[in-house]
Amino acid sequence: MSHWVWVFQMKATEGNGQKIADILKQVSALDMPGNIKYNMAIDGDTICGYEEWESKEAHAASMQIPEVMELISQAFPFIDGKPKMLFEGENIN
Repeated sequence: MSHWVWVFQMKATEGNGQKIADILKQVSALDMPGNIKYNMAIDGDTICGYEEWESKEAHAASMQIPEVMELISQAFPFIDGKPKMLFEGENIN
């Protein structure tokens, strides 16, 4: 069975990388049906994310969960520009 994978990168406004990381850490603790893996990495003000989902639709549904929407809205003021999608597609395992 294949899963849907998202890999992205975002840049924080100067000095706010850790602030975004602290917010995104809270997302992984939420109940998000269909989520297989949610991983973030930080280097200064650059944050990369890896998300694996049972399906593309499961990810879309997660974006409607009020707690997810709230945490994303908290992070957006500290993001410099739009997150860059590095990869979106099916895994090959």
